[in-house]
This record gives sequence, structure tokens and C-alpha cells, in this order.
Amino acid sequence: MPRWVLLVVLVLAALWPREAAAEAVDPAGAEALFQKGRDAMVLEDYDAACPFFAESLALDQAVGTVMNLATCEEKRGHLTASWERWHEALRLLDPHDDRVLFAEDQLNSISERLAHLTVRLSGASAKEVTIRRDGVVLGEATLGEELPVDPGTHVVTVESERYEPRSYTITLASGESGELAVSPGAAKPLPRKPPDDGPIKTRRIAAYASFGVGAVGLAAAIVTGLLLPAQDQKVDDNCPNKMCNDVGTQALADARLLLGLNTAGWITAGVGVAAGSVLLITTLPKGKKAADAGKAGAPTPSRKEASQRASTSLTLTGSGILLRGTF
Repeated sequence: MPRWVLLVVLVLAALWPREAAAEAVDPAGAEALFQKGRDAMVLEDYDAACPFFAESLALDQAVGTVMNLATCEEKRGHLTASWERWHEALRLLDPHDDRVLFAEDQLNSISERLAHLTVRLSGASAKEVTIRRDGVVLGEATLGEELPVDPGTHVVTVESERYEPRSYTITLASGESGELAVSPGAAKPLPRKPPDDGPIKTRRIAAYASFGVGAVGLAAAIVTGLLLPAQDQKVDDNCPNKMCNDVGTQALADARLLLGLNTAGWITAGVGVAAGSVLLITTLPKGKKAADAGKAGAPTPSRKEASQRASTSLTLTGSGILLRGTF
């Protein structure tokens, strides 16, 4: 690689982070906010001072701002936030800086006053629940570990899709360590599955199909019943003294066929209506079945009764029936 190419790469690598940092730094704005924070500190208005220091720190990462923010957080009782900021200040300070000893003393003082809380989970897997301490989610790795907290009252909640939520409260004094065993609440009732109406739909379709078959059988019975008288008359005309000519013989065969179709039609109609009614009743709610059964009146005719009805209807055709019975 040519030497000048390597030189250009090194120069760009050295300049690029500085240019990026320069875009994110606003020393003047940071200084203005820092002074507002100092003024609020003099007035002991720490709730106003801390946000000024935090905004100033966002504009310019100055270690002095970090140390003032740590002091401010301590003043308003946020010991864990102050503890974190003193750690940050020590990371930013040069080891030979005169402020290192002061920062270490402050950190040690805060550490002695911190409370510590250990949260342990039982009764469920950490993957099944969400544990929050004062609204902050505790990950699986933090369970069973002693963590610094502010002195005072803390609320730990256990939430899950499978279990009822449960909350715990613990109060810790300055410098006190506590342990809290948590578990989810009672198991939630399983959601009720909607009833499977697939079989009901199938039976309902089968019922309508049975009614359709019954209707076809009824139509066939009616049509053949209407044709039988004329066919009987044709047999009478061509079979005097029970002696049939060719036309009478064919008419007799046709009459027998019509009679068979008529009987089959009535049987099909009865079976179709009976099967359709039974299938349709089984799709009704239990309470409604008994009521509908009471309204239905007489029971559905059996095959024998349907056949009897068919024979009764044929007696209206007169001599044709006698003729079929004779031949």
C-alpha cells in the first residue's frame, strides 16, 4: 500500500471522532444550564437544580457537572442515583486529579447509607413472569442478587399471563439489607373455548338433506298416485275377463311399476321426514328439545305406518288395486 494512502487513512481516523464529538457539544449552553443549576442549589431547590445539571451534562460531558449532579441527587434523597454519578465521576477523573480523593470519600459515604434488597422468585420460572421493583423490571440475572436501593419503602410486583398479579411491600432503613421472596398469585382460570359447533352444523345439513330426500319421495308418491287411476282404467279396458291383449299386458306391467314407485315414494318421504326431524332436534339446546317435542304432537310415522298410508291411498284408485292384487 502506498505510504500516502496509509497517511490519509490515519488522519481521517483521527479527525472523524473529534468532528462527531464537536457536533454533540455545546459548551456555552452547557455552562448556562450549569449556572442555573448552581443557583437553584443555593436556594436548596434540588428538584429544579438536578434537571439543569442533567441537561448541561447532555450538552457537554464535564466531570464537574457530574459531581454537582451527584451532590444534588444526594440532597433530594436519591442515594442510588448519587452513588451512580460518583462512580461516573471517578471514571472521568484523571487519577492524579486532586478531586479524586473527594469523590472517593463521597462515594464511600453514600455506599454506607444505601440499603440493599435481594429479590428471590419461587413458584414459577422467571420466563413466565415479569417482576418489577418500584416499576423497574428486574431481569432473570438480577434475581437472587443483592442490589442497592434507596432507604424507604419499596413495592415489588409479580405479573404473568398465567397467574394473578401479586404485590409485596418492604421497608428498609439506611444501611439495611433485606431479602424478599416473591411468587405469582393464583393461577388464572383457563379461557373457555367457544363450543365446537362443527358437529351441530353437520347434523343440521344432514337434517336438511333428509328433508330434501323426503320431499323428493313425497313428490314421487303424489305424481305416481295421480297416474295410477288412468293406468288402472287402461288395464280394465284391455283385460276383459282377466284376459289381456298386448296393450293390456304392457299396461299391467306399467301399473305394477307405478305401484312400486308410489310405495317407495311414501316410504322415502316418511323416512326422510323422520330422519330430518331427529337430526334437527339434536341441534337444538337441551332446554328447547323437550318443548319442541311437546309441540310436535303425534310421533313420526314408522316405515310400516308409511307403507299403510301408501296402501290406503291406493284404495282410492278403485279396481286397479283389486286387479294388481289378483294378478
